Amino acid sequence: MDILNSSQTGSVRKKGKQWYYRFRVQDSDGNWKLHEFKGGKTKAETQLLLNQAIIDYKDHNAIFNPGSITISELCYLWYDSEIENSDLTTNGKKNYKNTVKNIATSDFGKLQLKNVTCEDIQHYVDTLYFGKYDDDGKLIQKAYATSTMRKFFLVLNNIFKYAVYPKHFLRENLMQYVKKRKKKKEVSLFGDDQGTKVPTITNDEYLKIIDYLESDEHNSFFALPIQIAYYTGMRAGEVCGLTWDDIDFDSNCIYVRRSMYYDVDNKCWELKVPKSGKPRTIDFGPTLASILKRAHTEQLKERFHYGKLYQLHFYHLNDIKGKSHCQIYTRFEENGIENKSRFCHGIPYEDADDTVTLNPVSFVCTKPGGELLTTQTLKWLNKLIQKNLPDISHFHFHCLRHTYATTLVANGANIKDVQALLGHSDIKITLDTYSHVTEQSRKKAINIFEAAIQSS
Repeated sequence: MDILNSSQTGSVRKKGKQWYYRFRVQDSDGNWKLHEFKGGKTKAETQLLLNQAIIDYKDHNAIFNPGSITISELCYLWYDSEIENSDLTTNGKKNYKNTVKNIATSDFGKLQLKNVTCEDIQHYVDTLYFGKYDDDGKLIQKAYATSTMRKFFLVLNNIFKYAVYPKHFLRENLMQYVKKRKKKKEVSLFGDDQGTKVPTITNDEYLKIIDYLESDEHNSFFALPIQIAYYTGMRAGEVCGLTWDDIDFDSNCIYVRRSMYYDVDNKCWELKVPKSGKPRTIDFGPTLASILKRAHTEQLKERFHYGKLYQLHFYHLNDIKGKSHCQIYTRFEENGIENKSRFCHGIPYEDADDTVTLNPVSFVCTKPGGELLTTQTLKWLNKLIQKNLPDISHFHFHCLRHTYATTLVANGANIKDVQALLGHSDIKITLDTYSHVTEQSRKKAINIFEAAIQSS
């Protein structure tokens, strides 16, 4: 496209009560055509808009004109263009969609993009950070958690970047001038408050949980996923997606290649890459090696015991709307199962047509009879332990991951190694999560100091 010639001046005119400005724009064929745009409330304001539009077109070969589009409409435009057809999982897209919907349905979402200022965005963001109060000082909208605010800030930044390019609605991303607020931390000047700590359990509490589960024949299968998470720090979905092919007993290591999750749109269990987006290797010691070998032997015995009633699982890479989904299928005898909920099984084996290739998969953690053990099952496990072991009511499956990491950090493990074992994509995540210093590590530091001054 040729640069706008210097003789271009354009013009303004009034139609009814509305002012408009117009100037010539060159199309892809090289022809110059007159384009007209809605102006301001006065002739002078419209003339300024015309002058700026001519400069923009001359300098950038672009017309920055949002028209009457609202923030709400911009939100959905961005989602449909950048997220809907992305490589994100269905659940990942849903998280973005929920944030977009929250922004779009707010009072902020009703504003027209052309009228939005940095102050408008800052006011909206501050309301999310600190909550909203009425004239009497009464809280009418709660503040969002810091983790939630990170999502809002990410989405808002991407939406306004999208408005700059490729849409050419704005000349610059207004979010660059919006500040991330820091919430004031509540500090107790007196009392036993020692700051925020990530939830963990002691080794005695871990052993108490295992003893309780192994003594209950109906819930003994829960012991294995807890043991794996305790000795490896694996996430719940990664434990559920672990197969026997992922375990190398010769090298005593686990290859974390996938995670299990429930696809809310397709209403089935699927396998995806780990949260970090890439596989990782976790070494383990003789204790877990013994546990896994024993579990493998018991699973083989159970398969022989159940015979045809033992549930077998398969996976199939299915293309849905241009995206690959690794869906889990389950073969089971209809009369041989008690729980027929879709949350407890993969897609029925019989539902696969002749064009579907099903590959067998043998999960490490299963329920009796080979039934699928899922993240939904582990949520029920949390309630089971909290109810029956009230002195460990703070237990949550994810605290096993925190326990693993905290134990490593407290005993001098290299933070880079901890990052690799946990599968954090950024070492900052590891440092921020486990920055607290345990009593044991503090005492080690004091001992180092004492030894140093004694020898000097």
